[in-house]
Amino acid sequence: MLNPSAAPPGEKSEQAALSVLIGCALRDARAAGGDVLLCYGFPLDVPDALALAEHMADGPSFRFYWEQPSAGFSLAAGGVARRFEAGGANRFADIAAQVEGALAAAVGGDAGGGESSGPYLLGGFSFFEELDDDRWAGYGAAQLVVPAWVVLRSGDGCQAVVTTPVAPEDSARAVEQRVVSLASRLRAVRGTPGSRSALGARNRAFRREEGNGERRRWLEMVRAARERIREGRLAKVVLARTLDLLCEEAPSTYAMLHALRAAYPDCYSFLIASGRGPEFLGASPELLARFNNGTVDLAAVAGTMPRGRQPEADEAYARHLMDSRKEREEHQIVVDGIVRAVSELGALNFPATPQVLKLSNAQHLCTPITLKLSRPVPMLTLLERVHPTAAVGGHPREEALRLIRECERFERGWYAAPIGWMNARGQGEFAVALRAGALEGRRLRLFAGCGIVADSDPEREYEETQIKFQPLLAALAAE
Repeated sequence: MLNPSAAPPGEKSEQAALSVLIGCALRDARAAGGDVLLCYGFPLDVPDALALAEHMADGPSFRFYWEQPSAGFSLAAGGVARRFEAGGANRFADIAAQVEGALAAAVGGDAGGGESSGPYLLGGFSFFEELDDDRWAGYGAAQLVVPAWVVLRSGDGCQAVVTTPVAPEDSARAVEQRVVSLASRLRAVRGTPGSRSALGARNRAFRREEGNGERRRWLEMVRAARERIREGRLAKVVLARTLDLLCEEAPSTYAMLHALRAAYPDCYSFLIASGRGPEFLGASPELLARFNNGTVDLAAVAGTMPRGRQPEADEAYARHLMDSRKEREEHQIVVDGIVRAVSELGALNFPATPQVLKLSNAQHLCTPITLKLSRPVPMLTLLERVHPTAAVGGHPREEALRLIRECERFERGWYAAPIGWMNARGQGEFAVALRAGALEGRRLRLFAGCGIVADSDPEREYEETQIKFQPLLAALAAE
C-alpha cells in the first residue's frame, strides 16, 4: 500500500480512505470465496465529458457517453469491471437478479471517507426480446456494464468513480495499483478544452446505398398497415426504415457527437460501444424514465411536424400539430399506454393537454408524466413495464410487434429500445434510442420510424422519416 505518512496532508487522507476500502473488499472477497467490486470515488475537474471520453478511448473496448446539455448533465465511461447479459422473455428480471447480487456485495467509498455513488451500470436492451444478428455483434438482448471508470458532471460538480473486481487471491498492493493507475490517467487529462476530432473536423463525402424501389416499398408497407388499422385489428403501429451510407473515410464518432450535442441541446446525445461490433450513437428527444428518490419522470413523445424557416411558419406548424386529429390521436395512444403500465405503482401527475417540444429540425407533441412511487420498485422492473411504449411499438402491443416483424426487412437491434445508466443509490436515466445510427468502419446505418394510424398519409410518413434522418446526416456532414 502507499505510505500515508510520506504524502502531503490532503493525499494522506485519500490514501488512508483507499487503504480502508481495499482492506474491506479483500475481507469480503475471501469470506465469499469470489470476486467483489470495489468502487472508489474522487472529485475531478473535467470541463468536457465528451473530450474526456475521446482522450480515454483505448482501442476496441467498452465506451459510453451520455449528455443532455440543457440539463447540465454529462457522463463518460470506459472499460469493463463487470458485464451482465441476458436474453429471452425474462431478460429484464434475469439481468436484474444478476445486478442486485453484485450491487449488494460491492464495497464503495470516496476520497474523503464518505459513501460512493457507485457502482454505475450502463447499457441497454434490444427492441425485441431476442437479438441474434451479425450487425449487432457484441450487444445482445440485454447488457449492462459496470465500467472500470466513469466521470459525471452536473450542477453538483464533477466526480469520478473507478471500479475494479477484487478476487480472494489479490494482494492489497495489486488492487491499489489498479485503482491508482486508472485514477492517474483520468487526472492527467483533466482540463482538456474540447474534442480533438471536433477541433479538426471537416466535411466527409458519403453515398447512400438505398436500394431501388425503397420509397415504393415503404409506401406499400404503410398502406398495408393502415388497412389493418382500419379493419380494427389494432389502433397504431410504428414502422421504421433504414438508410445505409458508405463514407469515403471512417467518420469520427466523437466529432459527430460534438455536432449532435451542439445542434440538439435538449436531447440525450449518446454513444454505446460494446467493444465488439458497431458503435451505436445518436441524439434522442425521448426520455423513457428518470429515477430519483422515489420519483420517476416519464415522457410521452409522439406526433411530429417540421420546423418553419420563419417564425410565422414555425408557429403555423405548431398550431397544426396541436390541432391535427391524427397527431393528437397518435399521441394520446402513447400517453394512455404509459399510464396503464405504471398507474398501479403510485400517484400520477400529467397535464391534460400536450406541450410542443421544439427541436432544431422538428417539433413533437410531448406530455411529461410524473410518478410518485407508493412502494420501492426496481428500475429494471419499471422499464420492463413501459417498453416498448406505443411511441415506438404500437397498440395493442403484441399485435403491433407482430406486424413490425412481418413488415420490416431489417433487425432493429437496440434502435427504439431503452438505453441509459443507473447507480447503486437508485438513481438513473433511460431514454429511447432514437435519431440513432450504427457505425462500423466506413459504414453507417441510420434508423427512423413513424406512427401509423387510420388517417396516416403514406407520403407524409415517408417525409417524416426523412426529417428524422437529418440529425445524423447533418452531424456526418459537419464531421
